[in-house]
Amino acid sequence: MVQLKILENLSIIVRIDNFIRNYYSYLIISTVTLGIIVGKTNPSITRGLTPYMLYFIAIMIWTMSVTIRFSDLSLAFKRGRLIICGLFTNFIFLPILCYVLAISIMSRYPIYATGFILMGTVPCAGMNVVWTGLLKGDVALALLLGALTMILGIVTIPFLTGILAGVYASVDILGMLNILVMVLIGPITLGIITRNILEKRSGLKVGKYLPAFPPIAAITAMILMFIMVAVNIPTISLSGDILVVLLAPPLILFPVAFGGIHLLCNKILKCARKQTIAIVYSSGMKHLPLAMGVAFVSLGQQAALPIAVAAIFQTLNAGLFYKIFQKGSM
Repeated sequence: MVQLKILENLSIIVRIDNFIRNYYSYLIISTVTLGIIVGKTNPSITRGLTPYMLYFIAIMIWTMSVTIRFSDLSLAFKRGRLIICGLFTNFIFLPILCYVLAISIMSRYPIYATGFILMGTVPCAGMNVVWTGLLKGDVALALLLGALTMILGIVTIPFLTGILAGVYASVDILGMLNILVMVLIGPITLGIITRNILEKRSGLKVGKYLPAFPPIAAITAMILMFIMVAVNIPTISLSGDILVVLLAPPLILFPVAFGGIHLLCNKILKCARKQTIAIVYSSGMKHLPLAMGVAFVSLGQQAALPIAVAAIFQTLNAGLFYKIFQKGSM
C-alpha cells in the first residue's frame, strides 16, 4: 500500500512537471504580470519574503543538483573541443555581449547596467536540457555543460562582474563570493549527497524519483521572480525612457546570442546539429533566478529588475528558436 501511494504521488508530480515544461513561457509571463500588479497595489506582501531570498535560491540549486550526475564530469576530457566552445560562449561571449549592450543603452542607469552585466556571468539555465531534449540534441553534452558552468560560476560570477561592471558600481567581489559559496557550494554538495542516498536505496530505479525535483526548482524560481518584480515596481517610474532601458537590451541580447553561438558552432567549428543545439541552449540561456538572487543580495534590489524583465525575453526567444530549429531553418 505504501509503495502504491508513493507511485500515485510520483504520477501527480510527473504531471505537474509536464505542465510546467509545456506552459513555462506562459507561467513566466503570468508571474511577472502578477508581480507588477501586487507591487503596484500591495507591495508590503512581498517585503516580508525578501529576508528568505537566499533560502529560496539554495532550495532551487539543491533540487537542480539532484538531477545532475556530477560523476560524469570526467567525460569533459573526452569532449574537449565542445566543452571549450561551451565554456567560451558561456563565460566570454555572453558577458562581453551583455557589457556592450549595458554601456550602449543603460549607461545612464548604472545599477541596471551592473545587474544586466552580472546576468551574463552566471551559469546556463536549468531548462537547457529540456530544450535540447525536445529538439533531439546532445542531452549528455547539455548536462555536462550545466554541471561545469554551475561549479565554475562560483568563481566567474564575482570576478567577471567585478571586471566588467566595476566602472558602474563598487562590486564587493569577496562579499559576492561568500554569497555564492552559501547558495552554490552548500546546495550542490547536498544535491550530490541526496542523489547518492537515492541511488543506494533504489539502485537503478533512482530515475523514477528524479522527476520530483525539477517542479520544485521551477516553482521556487517563479517565486523569486515574483518577489523581484513586486519589490522593484514601486521604486520606479515607468517612463518611456525607463521602458527602453529595460526592454531594448534583452530584446537584442538573446537573438544575437543564439545566432552568434549557432554561427560559431555550425559554420566555423563545423559541429554536428545535435551538438550545436546543446551548446546554443546551454550558453544562450542563463540561470536568471540565480542572477536575480545574487544581484538582489549583493548589489541591491534595483539591480535585479533588468534580469527579471530579461526572463520573459529569454523564454520567448528559446521558444522562437525552437520553432526555427524544428523547421530546419538553421
